[in-house]
Order: sequence, then C-alpha cells, then structure tokens
Amino acid sequence: MFHSQHRIIRVLGWSCTLVAFLLFAFFVGTVHTIADDPAKSQESVLENRIEIHPQLMSGAAPVGEEAFAELAKLGVKVVVSVDGQRPEIELARKHGLRYIHIPIGYDGVHEDACKAAAALTKQIKDPMYVHCHHGKHRGPAMAAVIAQSAGWLDRKQAVELLKKAGTGSQYAGLWRDVDGFQPQPTSAELPKLVEVAEISTLASHMVDTSLQYEVLLDSMKTNEWKVSDVRLLQEALRESHRVCNEEMRPWMHDSVRLVHGMESQVEREDWQELRESMARLKQACNQCHERYRN
Repeated sequence: MFHSQHRIIRVLGWSCTLVAFLLFAFFVGTVHTIADDPAKSQESVLENRIEIHPQLMSGAAPVGEEAFAELAKLGVKVVVSVDGQRPEIELARKHGLRYIHIPIGYDGVHEDACKAAAALTKQIKDPMYVHCHHGKHRGPAMAAVIAQSAGWLDRKQAVELLKKAGTGSQYAGLWRDVDGFQPQPTSAELPKLVEVAEISTLASHMVDTSLQYEVLLDSMKTNEWKVSDVRLLQEALRESHRVCNEEMRPWMHDSVRLVHGMESQVEREDWQELRESMARLKQACNQCHERYRN
C-alpha cells in the first residue's frame, strides 16, 4: 500500500513538473516571438508602422489630423520624410511635431542621405518616425540606415528590417545601401537638417524617366528584360505624375498604367507584346513632348 501511494505521489510530481515546464516554455516562446519581431501597430491609422527601437519607428506617410495626433500620442517628436512631396509641416506643428525632409529615390540611399542620417543621430535625441509614401520601401531603408548609424541595429538586423517591412526585392539599390552601410568618418561634413528640402522639379524627374526608358530600349534589343528595370521606370513616371500640371496628368497616368502592365509581360516572356507596349509608350511620350518640350 505504501509503495502504491509513493508511486502515485511520484507520478503526480512528475506531471506537475511537466505542466510547469510546458507553461514556462509557452510563455518564454511568446515573449521571444514578440521581442524578435519589431512590434507592428494594431488599430493604427499609420499604415505599415513598425517599431524598430524606442527612439525609432517607420511607416507610411501620416495623412490628416488623426494620423498626426496618433504620432504625438506615441511620443514621437520628430517626423522624417524621405518622400518627394512637400511635408505637412503646418499640421505637424499643430501637434507639437517637427519635420525633417530628406527625399530619396527608389534607386538607393545616396551619400547625402547617409550623411543626413548621421546628422540625425548626432543632433536628434527625441523619438523619430520615418516615412515614405507607402511605408514599405524607401522609409524602412532610411530607417535601417539611421538605426545602423546610431548603433541600434547591426547589418544583419537592418537587412531583416527590410524583409519585415516588405521592401520590394526589385529595389536593389535600397537593399545594397542598407546591407553595405558604412558609418560616416568623424571628419565628414554633415548637412543641415531642414523642414522642406529643395524638391526635384518635373524636369529632373523626366531625366530619370528618360534614363530608365533607355535601359528598356537596350533590353528590347537583346530580349534580356528585368522586372526591376520596368518598375524603376514606373516609379520615375509616378514621381513625374505627382508634380506635373493638370493637363499632363491624364497622359502620365496612362503611361504609368501601361508600364505597370509590362511587368506581367516580362514575367510571361512575351517579347512581342513588350515591343508593342514600348511603341505605345513612345507614342505617348512624343504626344506630350510635342506640346511641352519641343
């Protein structure tokens, strides 16, 4: 009888130990999962918001009173825009926020922007929110550069941030500059941080568009097409569309849609359809140039 009771007690003891272990493993696993992933916002008007560090977040452009109010509530003091559009500085000020404007393209985080990132980490000690337009490509890339400059993320973690943000693999320059980040030398002359940077004109966007168009012309000669090249032309046209006048806007919009359709044509390797699309794009460009450039 005694041995029987002893066995029961021993089994119960092991059972309790096993249950305790499983509960411990569950909670440790849960904490690890939460800590391992930058916390994405829940019920937020700020799309694609990612918390990278207590002093750094990235996401989409804040739109309207509610978005800026949420930033203020989150403790953000400085909003960094890498988008080409003029920042909403008046609305930001209304909510006690300061804007800093460092526009970059989809082709990478250029040297001046890297220097501006270094200036941010030296001069700004308040929590920052970095945004582009959608909050998935340029914004996270700039945030990754800022975080590396500040020592908050190492190279591997910075690259992982782009993955979590959903940064498109077609934007090779963004991945290159995050992965190949080098801190600025102590002797580097850092730029002045401004609320509104000198925004590129339509002419400069059209230069980018022309360069990307030439890349596709070369692709057409050899049938060595890349989706990434098509998307870079599409982004150049989108930037032009955002700053052009009202009369040009429908033409630009049609060109953006035309180039967007070329992505699937490249994936299908439909060379004939691609040639026809390029011919239609050339016709659309000529129509616009006859009126505004020639």
